[in-house]
Amino acid sequence: MGVRPIMANPKGSSGMTLYGTRNDDSTVTLPDMGFDFMYNGDLIRTIYSSGNSWIGIGSSSEHIKINRRYTSYNNLYYSREEENGYRLFRVRFEGNSTYNGWGNNNLVWEVSFYETGVIQIVIEKTPNTGTDSFVNPGIGTQSITLETGKSYVLISDSKDGKNYKVTEGSYFPDKERFLIIDDEGIKNFQEVEGVPKWVKVSDMPLTEEILLNYGNDFLPSSLDGIVGDSPKVYYYTDNPNAVERQEEIKFKIGLIATSLPKVIEQKEDFFIPSEKLISNIIAEVSTDIINNNGNITKTNGEVRIAFSVDSGEAYLTFDINANDYREIDITNSVEFLNEGINPENLNVINYERLNELIELNRKIRFAYILEKPTLSDVCKIKKLKIFYS
Repeated sequence: MGVRPIMANPKGSSGMTLYGTRNDDSTVTLPDMGFDFMYNGDLIRTIYSSGNSWIGIGSSSEHIKINRRYTSYNNLYYSREEENGYRLFRVRFEGNSTYNGWGNNNLVWEVSFYETGVIQIVIEKTPNTGTDSFVNPGIGTQSITLETGKSYVLISDSKDGKNYKVTEGSYFPDKERFLIIDDEGIKNFQEVEGVPKWVKVSDMPLTEEILLNYGNDFLPSSLDGIVGDSPKVYYYTDNPNAVERQEEIKFKIGLIATSLPKVIEQKEDFFIPSEKLISNIIAEVSTDIINNNGNITKTNGEVRIAFSVDSGEAYLTFDINANDYREIDITNSVEFLNEGINPENLNVINYERLNELIELNRKIRFAYILEKPTLSDVCKIKKLKIFYS
């Protein structure tokens, strides 16, 4: 996320707004940052400070202490700036390591808050005679050593501003964008009528302009809205390290998940003509995959079926040993998987008894359960055919 091993230089006070001068103990409230900054799960727009050399993020609590003791500042500045298209709010403290020590300027630092959620601390001067610490949400108050001529980047491991990692170096807000291409076209992740999902934003071809204008800043884990079996993720960055050494850039998998069994229930009945009898039912399913050699390989995907003759009030499975039907709870995935009808066995179920069951209402509907024990397994229902005699 744009952290570089070289130290950031202080920008100085040129172009900044002078907020106040000669302050010993008073807490001050700086103007609105100009954007929302997420810290500890809260959206923050206000920064606090004091002559005692600390920063409060959204409140007058001392969240960042830089040589904190009874110090004072000669000048306190702020500015709203932009780097690589991202907004930031910068605070510059020019002060003294002693109380009422006007004019020394031996304690000088800058803290920048980026709209990307990153904090950067740049130490121009410090005598290291006080306390250096950071209130790290999710971790606790963390002691850090801040040294003259060094800079430090604080990056949260989540979007809610918690569990920050503190790294020596400098931050430059690289642009990162993610899009997915599926069978329908180019999609980004957005909320539509309160439902977050992948939504088509453009047809092919994919361009840099589309990535910059529509790409998401992070890659969501949801696949809601994706159509087809082979979606592709496209990633854009202007990080020079990634551009120059593409072969060294790898994404880290934060979580490997498997699918829960999914139950699909038919919402409307098939009506059986009064003069017809069901002679056969065929379900075309696929649990196969084509491997790298072009060969078809069977996976561990499973499909099981149940049916209802009373519009879904109860569902039935077939007991081969009894040669008859009995009720099954399709909401119990273990029971459904273990006792539902295997599509391969639809040719051996008792069709004479099935026609007796549908004689009263002349209708039938189906429910299916699909299970993929691993992410590489395949489980598809292609079609269901009902044959009459």
